[in-house]
Amino acid sequence: LAERDRAAEADAVCVALLGRDVDHALLRFNHALALEDMKRPRAALDAYRRAIELDASFADAHYNAACLLESLNDTRGALRHFNAYRKLQGL
Repeated sequence: LAERDRAAEADAVCVALLGRDVDHALLRFNHALALEDMKRPRAALDAYRRAIELDASFADAHYNAACLLESLNDTRGALRHFNAYRKLQGL
């Protein structure tokens, strides 16, 4: 849905699943993508952080969180996630 510019529908699906106690890292990551598309960066960041809590080795969640934090002028937070991403990628 998000890839087809239907972020609001993607958000609704994610919220519905989360309401059924489905809580997986990939779901949170996809929800974050939809929230970013909907111009809700703080909510997206919360979703990325939850994805990382559920799976600390989720490199893409670290990378996207870092990029989002950088856009929000949180250099320290961005560096922390960029470093985690590099470590997970073996860079």
